[in-house]
Amino acid sequence: MSRAPLAVAALVVVATAMAATGLAAPGPPTASQQSPAVGPSPDTTRVLRLTSADAAAFGTPALSVTGTLAAGATGISTAYRLERLDTALSVANTDAERRARIRTELDWATNRTTALVQRERDARDAYAAGTITTTEFLTIVGSVHAAATRIEGFLGGPDDNRALYTLADSYSNLTTRISQVNTRLQTVQGPVRERLAAVVDGDRDAVRVHVTVGDGVMLATRDGDTYVRETVVPGNLDAATTADYGDPIALIGATYPWTKNHSRGVSYSLLGQYAVLFSASHDHGELSLYYDPSTTHVFVERQTRRLPQTPASYTTVNATDTTTLSVSEPYAGGPVNVRVETATGTPVDASISVDGRAVGATGDSGDRWFVSPAGEYTVAATVGGDRVTTTVTADPHPPAPGGNTTTTLPR
Repeated sequence: MSRAPLAVAALVVVATAMAATGLAAPGPPTASQQSPAVGPSPDTTRVLRLTSADAAAFGTPALSVTGTLAAGATGISTAYRLERLDTALSVANTDAERRARIRTELDWATNRTTALVQRERDARDAYAAGTITTTEFLTIVGSVHAAATRIEGFLGGPDDNRALYTLADSYSNLTTRISQVNTRLQTVQGPVRERLAAVVDGDRDAVRVHVTVGDGVMLATRDGDTYVRETVVPGNLDAATTADYGDPIALIGATYPWTKNHSRGVSYSLLGQYAVLFSASHDHGELSLYYDPSTTHVFVERQTRRLPQTPASYTTVNATDTTTLSVSEPYAGGPVNVRVETATGTPVDASISVDGRAVGATGDSGDRWFVSPAGEYTVAATVGGDRVTTTVTADPHPPAPGGNTTTTLPR
């Protein structure tokens, strides 16, 4: 998982339970000020969902030679720039000269960050408009993540031995700016993006990812028994800074109440008078989020969830004389549990398909997890000669083909 930015104004560790995640590029607040909703069960952590969808699909990124070369060039460039800055600072004669040299490097990182955010924004708009494929979109997202990770390492934070932040630690206004740029970088990084970048770089086999683009971007995948999800809602972040962070613990307790009560501890960081980062481990996995104190909304959320430990509440049930099929509440890109039992409640090993695509068997436990498509789809369970089906709808629901109206995300 992409590491959280270390450029912090303060760090507080609380021995109570809670957590959350969020982040996005500066822009005016919009109507998409949604709060996290109940996930696959009220007995697990909430999840930040989009409220609208312009396009949604499953896809895999492609190996990208140009993307790999670009990310590698960024890595070489950042290492060289740090070396050069270190040397320049050692021979600088005045404090003003040292400050100016650090500011020059920060301006470069700021401009590079703006270019990366813009590149992904353009890709989101193109994907929503249908002018690029899911594979093309995910490949760009992976490439941007790889480059952003290197910029993040260049900027660094107070715990780094050698980065722009530690070289600038005598100048509070510059370290505050570094924290703010690092925060913007989080809008184009995340645990799913990290997996995409590994495919683009040729470091792992293909990964199947669900993507929804609308009033934000949601990416989700299943990695073995682990569900991984990240959501970015740009409209929940504005450009304002503040010295008043409010009461972060109370906000997270109200926004993610189950996580607050089932966490083994929560930590939060105050990021450059701009945002708050929360992270926590809970009974079913990990949650991290960024929220904007001025809008009081989460703009980036990242979750990993251990599916075997995650409870499910079944909202759709259908049955034949011999077999009962139960499906947990679906939402686009969310984890869905299917349970198959006999008429007397005994678990059944059944083959499961989603809109005709096999997703595996339930096994002796009688249940199977999969990542939900968006919109309406059919879940089928086959046991011997018996087949039972049910239709569910996962929101946000993208428009029907030909009826797409592109929503340009806030800038």
